[in-house]
Amino acid sequence: MKVKVCVGSNCTLLGAMNMLDQIEDLKDIISEDPEDYSDEVLEVEAVKCLGYCKETTEDVAPVVVIDDESILNATSQVVMEKIMNKMRK
Repeated sequence: MKVKVCVGSNCTLLGAMNMLDQIEDLKDIISEDPEDYSDEVLEVEAVKCLGYCKETTEDVAPVVVIDDESILNATSQVVMEKIMNKMRK
């Protein structure tokens, strides 16, 4: 699974770095519990800008992309739930 977290200025101001830290922590938790989670590799990438803010006048930050699924106005709770649900056996 590939997770991209935008760390452009708008996303960073709205908590992207905190979310990135939480995803890294979740990655460790998942790797320590092979009974409940698949052995699929969780790749986490900080991306300078995904370009969503430039494409619209609406507030969309922070932006996270999980396996090509874009999450606009991402919250830690939504992102963590999506990752956990996709990684569960």
